[in-house]
Amino acid sequence: MRQKLLLVVLISLATTLKLFAQTEPEITISFLANDKIADINVDQDKYIKSIGEVVALLKTEFKGIPGEQKIAVILICHKIGSPTIEFYSKPKIDTEKELHFLKELGNLSFENTKLVDFPILLNVNVPEGVLSKAFTEPILPTDKAKNEYKNADLKKKYELNKKWAIDEVLPVLSTYETIVEDRFLGVKNFGTLVSATNFSESQNLISITSKNADYWRAVLEMSIGNQLIPATKIFALISQGEFDYAMKYLEIVDMFSDPKSITNIYLSELAWRLQVFNEQLKTEIEKGISEHDNGNYKNAITTYNNILGSYPNSAWALYELYYSQNALEVKAGKVKLEDRSNWDNAKSKIFKCNPLYSMDVRANNAKEGYLLFRRQEISKLFKSKDEKLNDIYKYADISMDLGIYDFAAQLFWYSFTFSKNNDKALIRFLYCIEQLGVKNLKENFKGDHEKDFKKLEAEKENEMISSPMYKAFKE
Repeated sequence: MRQKLLLVVLISLATTLKLFAQTEPEITISFLANDKIADINVDQDKYIKSIGEVVALLKTEFKGIPGEQKIAVILICHKIGSPTIEFYSKPKIDTEKELHFLKELGNLSFENTKLVDFPILLNVNVPEGVLSKAFTEPILPTDKAKNEYKNADLKKKYELNKKWAIDEVLPVLSTYETIVEDRFLGVKNFGTLVSATNFSESQNLISITSKNADYWRAVLEMSIGNQLIPATKIFALISQGEFDYAMKYLEIVDMFSDPKSITNIYLSELAWRLQVFNEQLKTEIEKGISEHDNGNYKNAITTYNNILGSYPNSAWALYELYYSQNALEVKAGKVKLEDRSNWDNAKSKIFKCNPLYSMDVRANNAKEGYLLFRRQEISKLFKSKDEKLNDIYKYADISMDLGIYDFAAQLFWYSFTFSKNNDKALIRFLYCIEQLGVKNLKENFKGDHEKDFKKLEAEKENEMISSPMYKAFKE
């Protein structure tokens, strides 16, 4: 079904046009958005019929025009309302003829889309639909969106990312989840929950994903390379403005995503969006760091607060804010240099935004010292492509030690499915989701799980008390 739209519209219409090339203008059709979702976004039979009527109108209205006369029509069908139509001609066509065509086009009936906008480009006498070589005026919808995003300030980018996730991506991903076969009950149930959730409002994503048995069952039900379920979690995080944590997932999920999948298209765009966003964020934070380094702590604090006004969930900005506020209070004699109370207050906010933030300033006891050491070990990972799977396992193990069980579980599952006979990863995966309150999935795997879990806890305790950092605190 997915190919039906493209084959019928682009191939059969093109074949028809060739038969009448001498008496009718040459027409080409290009899709300007993700045409792979056409099977869930439009009623294909009705959409094909309406596009056929547009092509017929173009043939009739512009029959006999010279070959050098070029025309472009951008047609965007929406979920609600009439389509948006943009008309361009080169050389400029007679105004009366243009208005007559647009009037006739407006009289045609177009079906609304089911989920998101669906834009296409129809060209007359533009070989292979290459718009840029024939026109300079039109800006394609995807280019408009990119330009708007690139030119936006940090706060606007923040809002645009959330809106994109809520209005465009999550509806598509959840629809694919709800239409799976009934035997994939986890995927279907999770998709139903996502589609019924209003992500425009504040949501408890932990209950929707991390502590949801259907979410983890769905992870198990998906084929290798299909990252539909973790991608949905990523975009749920984006919808709530939690870009830092979403980025941590994206860095890993992207390693295992099938490049040909529909999901990967959205993950690739998200990677671009977050790269642009983080570059601007870095520039703004570095202004504050410069003020701090020059001893202008108040200016630095103002800078960080302004950043957090635009992007409230920046772990880096929160860390730098703590650093400058603490320095100001030490300078004023309000706190002593060795006092850790400011850090204790700040770190809960920082780690909430990014549980995997690599910086932990101080440790008060042996266990905290060990966890500080483990957190810093993250920076040593992924230095070699050949060690990717080993590093995934190590990353998961560190995350488990830090109590970040949802992230650890996802990585242990990758380690189990992409490595051969990695039973240790499976035990750790089951242990992590057990800690999240999901206790029924372990029944799908053989073994004495309670015994394995107790053994694992003993091993992790021994690793901690045997570590040099832990011993240093004890001594």
